[in-house]
Amino acid sequence: MQRRTTLRRFFIACSFAFLVAWLPGSVCLTPANVHAWEPKNEAVVAGHAFLQLDAPSLTESSGLAFSHVAPQCVWSHNDSGDKARLYAFTNSGEYCGRLVLRGVTAHDWEDMASFDDGGARLLVADVGDNDAQRKSVSLYLFDEPDPRKRSYVNSFQHLVIRYPGGPRNCESVAVDVRRRRILMLGKSPLLATMYEIPLPERPPGDRSAAGPSVIELEAKPIQTLAIPLATGMDLCPTTGDLWISNYLQAYRFPASKRIPLETRLRQIPDIFELPKLKQVEAIAVDGKGRVWVTSEGIPAKMQRLAFTP
Repeated sequence: MQRRTTLRRFFIACSFAFLVAWLPGSVCLTPANVHAWEPKNEAVVAGHAFLQLDAPSLTESSGLAFSHVAPQCVWSHNDSGDKARLYAFTNSGEYCGRLVLRGVTAHDWEDMASFDDGGARLLVADVGDNDAQRKSVSLYLFDEPDPRKRSYVNSFQHLVIRYPGGPRNCESVAVDVRRRRILMLGKSPLLATMYEIPLPERPPGDRSAAGPSVIELEAKPIQTLAIPLATGMDLCPTTGDLWISNYLQAYRFPASKRIPLETRLRQIPDIFELPKLKQVEAIAVDGKGRVWVTSEGIPAKMQRLAFTP
């Protein structure tokens, strides 16, 4: 009897979770506790104080992504002038690990993303082009190693991206696993063009010593939106909302099953004021739907937007 009751409760719980995930007008992607980032300082959690990222070499924090391998860790990287490496930090801001992409030159790393695609994955975006002179830009995709260790990544997918009509500057990239695409938002003083490219399938098996695989793609423009000088972008892992940052504000385009992103980008987004940091360069959403930004400067800092998800 006890076993039947337990099984019945399990079935009801699973059915409820399924129904919630498919309620009209909502997009439930990832349970909030799968990779829940939880700083130890209550003022930091509330968005009233910044978290200092204690790595002297991280002087121009330009990307931010929460680890799917170690829930209490976060990744960041420098803008330009650094080696091809990522820095990892604990939820107290302590430097805890490093990742180096072997055989890669970092030209102008502007953003990064973490996502689950049959396993924990990272994307690093070498897409900055202030003078619009690069014939192509690069995205690097690879399995996320343990952020609490020092790692060297030999095997990765190298996406060589070209834009129709010539070079473009870009600082904002996000991964939409559900629709198998990567979003890239241009940076300009007035209007910004959103591009998409297909998200390649994750390579099967152990490719730890296989070296890079190169894929050449052309970015497809899907919409133009009035967000000047965009510096970062991320998709909320729990709702699917699209978040974009510039130097002054954050913009949220709520997810919808009925309305495609191309149409939603024509609508007026929700607008939020940013924390008072030096120069916001990236935005990331944690596993509970809380939104964080990071800023250039020494020491590097990250801070939560003070609103309730």
